[in-house]
Amino acid sequence: MKQKLVLKLVLLGDPGVGKTSLISQFVHARFRHSYQLTVGLDISSKQVQLDDGRTVTLSINDIGGQARFAAIRHMFFKGAHLAMFVYDVTRAETLDNIKDPWFKELMEFCGRSSKTKAAIQTILVGNKTDLEDYRMIEEEEGIQLAKEINAKGHISASAKENIQVDEAFKTLAQSFFDEI
Repeated sequence: MKQKLVLKLVLLGDPGVGKTSLISQFVHARFRHSYQLTVGLDISSKQVQLDDGRTVTLSINDIGGQARFAAIRHMFFKGAHLAMFVYDVTRAETLDNIKDPWFKELMEFCGRSSKTKAAIQTILVGNKTDLEDYRMIEEEEGIQLAKEINAKGHISASAKENIQVDEAFKTLAQSFFDEI
């Protein structure tokens, strides 16, 4: 019998960038217009068929972005294989904050070591591209930051319009196997 592979994925980013909306669109194919604060941690899962025919289950951990959770957030990183950094293209500070605190914090607890390859695979997602009239961050800025933090790539997405949501999760899941 084939063993089922489960990959733990953490979503990180400032409050209100759309982490929960991306997960809801990916897992349940729905978008809610009302915003509810993620308190601590919310876990979802979904089986994903990758382009190479492999099937994996993603255990998706939506970690609250509020400062009050900073002291305990690292506990949720334990055992993570994948991380999705999410920023809001209409708020410049959300991209600035990816490097510090989000990337810095994740690397402190799940970073690379000289003895192994990357301990955790990452991707950068610019969300809310449907709000083009309010956009403050150009895609090139996201691509540049993805290179700086050695992410597997940058994806521009819209949870509301379901633009490139599946691609973001599948690309990140596939990156796990690219490093084996």
